[in-house]
Amino acid sequence: MKLRIDQKTLAEAAKRAHRRLPNNPLQPVLAGLLLETSGDAITLSGFDYETSTRAILTADVLETGHILVSGRLLADVTAAMPPGPIDIVADERELTLSAPGTTFTLPTMDRRDYPALPEPPAAAGTVDGDLLAASVVHAAQASMPDKEAAGKLEGFRGVHVAADGDHLTVSASDRYRIVRHRIPWTPDGDASGDLLVPAANLAATAKQLAGGPVRISFTGDLTVAALSNDALTVTSRTIASPFPDVSQFFPDPAAASGWMRVGAGELLEAVKRAALVNDKEEQAITLTFGHDQVTVAGGADGSKGASRVDAEITDLDGFTAGYRPGFLGSLLAPISGQVQVWFTTSNKPVLIRPVDDAGAATDTYRAVCMPVRLT
Repeated sequence: MKLRIDQKTLAEAAKRAHRRLPNNPLQPVLAGLLLETSGDAITLSGFDYETSTRAILTADVLETGHILVSGRLLADVTAAMPPGPIDIVADERELTLSAPGTTFTLPTMDRRDYPALPEPPAAAGTVDGDLLAASVVHAAQASMPDKEAAGKLEGFRGVHVAADGDHLTVSASDRYRIVRHRIPWTPDGDASGDLLVPAANLAATAKQLAGGPVRISFTGDLTVAALSNDALTVTSRTIASPFPDVSQFFPDPAAASGWMRVGAGELLEAVKRAALVNDKEEQAITLTFGHDQVTVAGGADGSKGASRVDAEITDLDGFTAGYRPGFLGSLLAPISGQVQVWFTTSNKPVLIRPVDDAGAATDTYRAVCMPVRLT
């Protein structure tokens, strides 16, 4: 193998690929990155049996070939090299990287035991990468921790992405919260499908691909799904269990006892202030409603704090309910502007939706938060 490539291009790709490799791989070869050349490009690939990455980089290829090298060493060495072109020469024993005044030689790894990378399914459509990343990263916060998501609960440890006409729904739940984002996308024809990928995995992938259009390949009959852009393709093993049908748990606004409209940012800050005097993370803060005002209070063992926030309130005078501040705050965080919250009783979940400039609740985001029973 012999080629020339820009230092910054290679260093950034090696860094991204190395970050997705396991820290303590079951097999030593899984700590490696596979380098393959063809035509005028070099492909960097990594795989840990759960996630594979393929980055295609433009290069001046003089001799084709393929080698396996430590991902950590390649990332560290390329980052330390001076800006400008890097010459790479490799054989079965070693990889040499050269730039004016700098040379590194790295041992290669035995490629014979390296597993075959999964082939990504066909793309089903395209979505804005920034919108996808924001939705997935936020939804991942509401997924169930892996250690709790066992047996019939396994589906809760993932983020679910599903096609719904010209929109995608991005959903997650830990049974205390439900998050559902609805973002536009461009399907290829009448494409339909869905994917369910471990939350942390999908969030990392969405962040890597942000900044431009992202193509989504749904699972179909395979056990992998894929997200890609022009330079990077990431496949992920999907969760075997289906995502639970959480739609039935969104409260019906028509059945609510009352509702409030308030600035989401103001309410979020009040929740954070009230939580400062709580002893434990899971300790509830309370929302108490009066005339055109909601009081957000917290505290324990003599420490107390309360903030009053102006709000439009309907049929909630004297109503009080408690919520975990971290849960309620996480559901308010993605909303800019006004938010509308529907309440039924102090022991039933609330529905949260943003309000548009015309004063109507929108379908771009919906969330559910379970209350804490107050003594």
